Amino acid sequence: MLSGIILSMKRPTEPGLIKLFRYFAVIGVLYFFARWVYEMSLNENQIIITQVTIFLLVHALLLVYLLITWLERQMKEYYLPFILVVYTVAMALGSMAYLYVPDRTIIGFITSSFGLVPILIVPLVFIAWQYDYKHVLVYTVFTNIADLAIAMLIVKRVTIENLPMLSMPVIRGFAFMMVGFVVSQLSGNSRRQKHRLLLANMQMSQYSNTLEHLATSRERNRLARELHDTTAHTLSGISVNLEALKTIAPKNNPEMTEMIESSLSAARTGLSETRRALHDLRAQPLEDLGLELALKQLVDSAIERADLKAMVDIDSPLHLPPNVEQVFYRVAQEALENTARHANASTIKIDLSLLDDRLMLSVQDDGQGFNEKEINFDEHFGMKGMRERALTIGADLLIESEPGKGTRLQLSWERFS
Repeated sequence: MLSGIILSMKRPTEPGLIKLFRYFAVIGVLYFFARWVYEMSLNENQIIITQVTIFLLVHALLLVYLLITWLERQMKEYYLPFILVVYTVAMALGSMAYLYVPDRTIIGFITSSFGLVPILIVPLVFIAWQYDYKHVLVYTVFTNIADLAIAMLIVKRVTIENLPMLSMPVIRGFAFMMVGFVVSQLSGNSRRQKHRLLLANMQMSQYSNTLEHLATSRERNRLARELHDTTAHTLSGISVNLEALKTIAPKNNPEMTEMIESSLSAARTGLSETRRALHDLRAQPLEDLGLELALKQLVDSAIERADLKAMVDIDSPLHLPPNVEQVFYRVAQEALENTARHANASTIKIDLSLLDDRLMLSVQDDGQGFNEKEINFDEHFGMKGMRERALTIGADLLIESEPGKGTRLQLSWERFS
C-alpha cells in the first residue's frame, strides 16, 4: 500500500518546495524541543515526555533526510513523496503513545491533538501544492481517522457527554480539507497560468524562428543568384577564353603553355568551388522535397551505405513551422547516421506521425545498443546536438538503449493552436 501511494505521487518537485520543507523541519525540531524542555520542567508523565521525544526525533530525522542532497539525486521524483508518507505515518504512530498515559482523558488527548495542528497543516499545504486533491484527502483522512480511533479507545463508548469531544477530529478534518482545497485550487491556477505563458512564449519563439528562417532563405537565394550571375559566369568565360588561347598558343613556347594551363586549372577550380557553394546555398532538401520526401531520402541513403533493411511509415504533416521541420530533419539525420556508422544493425524502423496535434518521430534499430548508465550524453556531440535542437522548439527527446537490444529514439513535439 505504501509503495502504491508513493507511485501515485510521482511528479517532478515544484521549485523551492524542498527548501521550504527544510525550513519546516527546523521549526518542527525547535518547537518540539521547546515542548520537551517544558514537559521536563513540569515533571509531567513519562509517557507524555516520551511522546514529545518521539515527535522531536521524527523532525530531527526529517531534517537530516532533507539535508542529504545525495539521496535527492538518487531517488529523484520519489524523494519527496517517500518522506511525506513516512512522516505522516510516524506522526500518527506517535499520537498513539497517548493511549499508554495512565490518567488519560479525552479532553487531554484532544488538547494534545490540536497542539499538533500547526505542525500537521504545513505538510498538508505542501501536498496540496505539489499533488492532486485526492492526495490531500488521503492525508486528511489518515491523520484524522487515526486521532478519532485513539479518541474512541479512550472513551470506550459514545455518549451525549463525550460526543462534542469525539467530533473534534471530524471538525479538524473538515478544516484540513478546506485548506487543502483552497491551496490545491491556487496551485492548479498557478500551473495553468504557467502553462499558458509557456505556450505563448513557444508560439512567439516559433513565429520568430519562422521569420528568421524566411529571412535566411531569402538571403541565401539572393547570394546564390549573385554568385551565379557574376562569379560563376565570369569564371566560366575565363575558362572558355583560356581554352581558346591554349589552341592558338605557339607550340614552341612552353612557358606560355604552362602559364595558360596553370591559369586554366585555377579558373576550373574556382568554378568548381563556386558551383559547390551554389549547391550548398540552394540545395535545401526540406524546401525542395518537403519533410516526408526529405526523410525518405535520408533513409534511402542510410540503407545504401550500411546495407540495412528498412521499415518506413511516414505521414506527411501539413503546415509545420520551418524551424520544427528543420529540427525533425536534423535529428532524424543524426540518428540514421549513428545507426549506419556505429550500430552494426541489420534493420531500421522509422515512423513519423501527427496525432492529436502531437508530432512523433521514432527511429529504432536492432543493433548492438549501449549501456545508458555508462554514456555521458554531454560528451557526445551528436546526441548533445539533438537534445539542444529539440529544446529550441520545446520538443521532448527520448533515447533508450540496452546492450544487444538496439536503440530507440523518439522525438515528440506538440502543436499549439
